[in-house]
Amino acid sequence: MRTEQTTVTKLFSDYEAALTECGLGYSSRLLMLHRACLIVHRHEHRGVEHLDQEIVTEYLREIDQRFYSGACSKKRNQMIHREIDRFLWFAETGELKLPNPTKGCRQELTPEYKKIAEAFLSKDMHPSTRNDARWITHKYFSWLEEQGYEDLSRVRAEQIQMFLLDCSGKMAMNTMHDVKLYIKKLYAHLYEAGLSESSYHALLSFKVNRESKIFPALPKADIAKMLGAIDRTTAKGKRAYAAMMLGTVLGLRACDVVNLKLTDVDWINGEIKILQSKTSKSVILPLTEDVGEALKDYILNARPTTDSKQIFMRLQAPYRALQSAVTIGEIYHECCKSAGLLANKRFHSLRRSLGTSMVNAGIPVCTAAQVFGDTRIDSMKPYIAVDSQHLKLCALPFDGVAVTGGGLQ
Repeated sequence: MRTEQTTVTKLFSDYEAALTECGLGYSSRLLMLHRACLIVHRHEHRGVEHLDQEIVTEYLREIDQRFYSGACSKKRNQMIHREIDRFLWFAETGELKLPNPTKGCRQELTPEYKKIAEAFLSKDMHPSTRNDARWITHKYFSWLEEQGYEDLSRVRAEQIQMFLLDCSGKMAMNTMHDVKLYIKKLYAHLYEAGLSESSYHALLSFKVNRESKIFPALPKADIAKMLGAIDRTTAKGKRAYAAMMLGTVLGLRACDVVNLKLTDVDWINGEIKILQSKTSKSVILPLTEDVGEALKDYILNARPTTDSKQIFMRLQAPYRALQSAVTIGEIYHECCKSAGLLANKRFHSLRRSLGTSMVNAGIPVCTAAQVFGDTRIDSMKPYIAVDSQHLKLCALPFDGVAVTGGGLQ
């Protein structure tokens, strides 16, 4: 059995790699990894290297007790059980049991459409991008089959418009954004391959506004309180302070903090060079004095002696690199709790606070986007949206506007 041959830490690492390889996005992976990470921590705290059913059963019993006491809804209790079962199934079989393991493949395509889809999906794409493209491509071709179009010879702009209209009545705006995006990419491929008389670029260039939830930035006073509450005399505190400073001063994402390597820090030139996990883009950030001192204190005085290239390590033997961005969220949660702040695990709040501060300081949005390593200026919109102080200046007064029978004048 795999659970008897592989350590629980290695199982978790393999599980995270499998979720990434199958094309799940960053947020989806975090949700699925959270409970698995807590199970791993329980084993580590008890010094148990291999998956122990008694420890898992004890954890499940606590989860159920929270439900019976009214501290957890039935829906959430069921979701937690599914997350745990998914990890245990992988630990036992090495296979992923996803909510929709064949996303995009529910519809069986004709050999002709299947061949076209495979050619399109074989192009250079990120795994998560390919997953979305597969779902939309299969959905489109299946719709064409239902409408009696056995191949693309009679498909024109009218059919594309009808498909989009049909989707718009069933899907949310965020989904419609992706549908339009990948249909546009599909037709660019079809035109290039000589399978369509047009790429329909103009037809598919309309904008679909996506809905996005704006999370609040952590106030500067709360950040100072959180940093001040960290006990920097302990190894745990030195590690936490260094990680929090990377988020506070440089705005690094949790996934980039956990993957930060010793070789990424250029002490001579005062720079940190990383390949961002989310965008796969390189970014060079200044190694500020406060961040440098925090990293130096942790590396020299608290980091275990190990051959690992990653900076942030476990506090207890066996000394291995932190496995997931979820762990950085847990550290942030503990720091907030120690400071008496509303405890949450949204480490991204520090990045949002930095972005908002830059916008408030009058730094051009394009400059802020470059500092953050964002490939599009649109990525800075959430930081502008939480800048309520300056948004008020954009509001026009209604003085002098009279209401008449025909409306406003």
